[in-house]
Amino acid sequence: MYKKSAIVDLDMKIDEGLRQPIRSFLHALECIEMLYHMQKAGEASIIELEDGIYQKMVETLKRGASYLSGQEKLDLSSKVESMRQGIYDICSITLRRKEEDYIDLILGKIHSWDKHNSRCYSGAVGVINKSFDNLIEGYDKKLDLFLENLPVSEEKRGFSIKKSAPVMRCIEVFFLAGELNIRHKPICVFFSGGTPQNLSTLSRMTVFINIYATRFKLISKEIARKYLEDYSVIEGLDESITSKLLLVWLRGHDLGHFYGVDSINKKMSELDKSYLILHELKSDLIALYNLRYLTEDFLKDDLLIKAYVVAIAEMFRYIRRGMFYNYPDTASAFLAYSFFKESGSINFDAKAKKFKIDFEKLEVDIKNLTSILLNLFAEGDVREAMKLVNRFGDIKELGQYGFPGELEVLSDTEIPHYIDFNFVTRDRLL
Repeated sequence: MYKKSAIVDLDMKIDEGLRQPIRSFLHALECIEMLYHMQKAGEASIIELEDGIYQKMVETLKRGASYLSGQEKLDLSSKVESMRQGIYDICSITLRRKEEDYIDLILGKIHSWDKHNSRCYSGAVGVINKSFDNLIEGYDKKLDLFLENLPVSEEKRGFSIKKSAPVMRCIEVFFLAGELNIRHKPICVFFSGGTPQNLSTLSRMTVFINIYATRFKLISKEIARKYLEDYSVIEGLDESITSKLLLVWLRGHDLGHFYGVDSINKKMSELDKSYLILHELKSDLIALYNLRYLTEDFLKDDLLIKAYVVAIAEMFRYIRRGMFYNYPDTASAFLAYSFFKESGSINFDAKAKKFKIDFEKLEVDIKNLTSILLNLFAEGDVREAMKLVNRFGDIKELGQYGFPGELEVLSDTEIPHYIDFNFVTRDRLL
């Protein structure tokens, strides 16, 4: 099936006084790109070449730091020097301007589901966006409230996650490299900041907010326009409100991994596809469930309904990726949809070829499925876990050769499957 991409310019104003340090960031990402393609090609000599290219990258960044002065120079130089021993995870380097964080460089290795969970060189650079900091901070103030209201008995809820909640940061990306620049562009990257942690509980998260909002506008919103009867609810949303709703859901999903007692991980590897699918599904549902507790501040008036529609549109975009077993987040979206369809909160009009949401029923279904998942993890019954994963068909087969039933409409080739970028700012700086 033909899948098209939408081409987008990534262009933004950059402080010309910091041209040289920023250019060093971009040259470092060129090194990351070189290492990435060597990995893909399976170069026999990569071990010998890798360290040389890596040290060249460090020297390039040090030269960039030399154009700064005072504390800003010391801060950047110190961080770059700490890289000399190698990157064991993703590393984040911040360029400061006028005593404030300005640009983040992210580089290192990430796990790739597309490449059999191998660790691949990756990188991104972007201007830090602080306009959503209050939203993230306000959401995090409710962490104990969310915990207290989870639809499960107290002993199965787990503990307060305030001390372990991942740090979330937004940046406006203007260049991607390596595994972060694959055709299916990610909208965030998780990393530990140098300490070993489980994949599902990494302590740092950087959101590529401009890519996230653009992807929704060009793909998810188009799916909703053509195939969701409730599209009018989000038709006139401006980008700032869209970004806010996307972030509220994403923050909930990110933190959802931490809630609830997990007894399944004692019997299944965290790299087991079925375990990952269930973890994604639990986090997706907790994110949706928490929305009802934001109506007094972030989701006043009709924003709660808009948040549900945005989340459903994103759910369909995830399903559209297909090959459910290969991608835990895609399988999670399919399982959530199938549950909502089975219980009647989402219905399909075959004649109009549109999905319709029963919002009152949806809230009940979200609560019920959240409860099922929290109990499942707490009880640790692997047999029941696998029954849920395969409840609507063999998950290893579903989505491999087309979409089941009414979901076939998602194969619409007129709607882009991917977004690709012209990195205008990068080209101008170089």
